[in-house]
Amino acid sequence: MNDGNIWLSRQKTKGLSDGYVLNNVWAVGGSTGWHTHPGHTLVIVTAGAVTAYQGDDPTCTGTVYTAGMSFVEGGDHVHIVRNEGTVEAQSVASRLVPAGQPGRIDADDPGNCHF
Repeated sequence: MNDGNIWLSRQKTKGLSDGYVLNNVWAVGGSTGWHTHPGHTLVIVTAGAVTAYQGDDPTCTGTVYTAGMSFVEGGDHVHIVRNEGTVEAQSVASRLVPAGQPGRIDADDPGNCHF
């Protein structure tokens, strides 16, 4: 049944790109650290749960993603993903970045979240 909502996903590149498929594992309490990406990364959580925080959110409100859910990172904004659960978390990620660019760029703590 169509409720009028439209879902669209589009990746448009110009020039050569490098593609990666990553398997991520977070121990309980583990995190990615604050970082950005020069392109987009599609993350599919395969076990446990992770919480994503955005560096520009002054309320530091995380979004929880559990096994079977997915989300997109990128767009050159600072973010962090943390395992705040009680079991190991895992994901598979597909990343597309401009050729020769790093897939991840470490960033300073933006100061909005106090972990």
